[in-house]
Amino acid sequence: MILSLNIAIIGLLFWVFYQDLKEREVMLLLFLGLLVLGGFLHSQFQILELFLIHISINVTVVGCILLILFLYTKWIMKKQLFEAFGLGDLLFFLILAVSFPVPTFLVVFSSSLVFAYIVYMAVRPSLKEQTIPLAGFQALFVLLIMVSNLIFNFTDLYRI
Repeated sequence: MILSLNIAIIGLLFWVFYQDLKEREVMLLLFLGLLVLGGFLHSQFQILELFLIHISINVTVVGCILLILFLYTKWIMKKQLFEAFGLGDLLFFLILAVSFPVPTFLVVFSSSLVFAYIVYMAVRPSLKEQTIPLAGFQALFVLLIMVSNLIFNFTDLYRI
């Protein structure tokens, strides 16, 4: 069952990557599927109280990042938040927050942002739009992590 969940999540992550890169918008159903499957997979490795504590901490971290981003876009960029940051990106942040325990979330989240920046800088000349498909690049990163972890079993992503 765990392997089936991982394969389903990997498929959805690929679809998010593909849609975000090609169309610059992702179907809400994909995000909801990832949220449910990622949260369910995470919950299978934690007792309920610890699972809820991890989600609370992760969502608080995302909230702090969004507050900083909101203030930056308002005062420095002189734009509204969602002119500079997509709703899909926010939803993907929340998917990561629900899908992993705190230590894994912090590493995967921060590494995926660095990965997204590096990939964007590498492919920027070939992109039609000059916006970053952040959710897509983060989905690609998580997909690569999950596939490599399934093949090589580097670490247990869900146990602390």
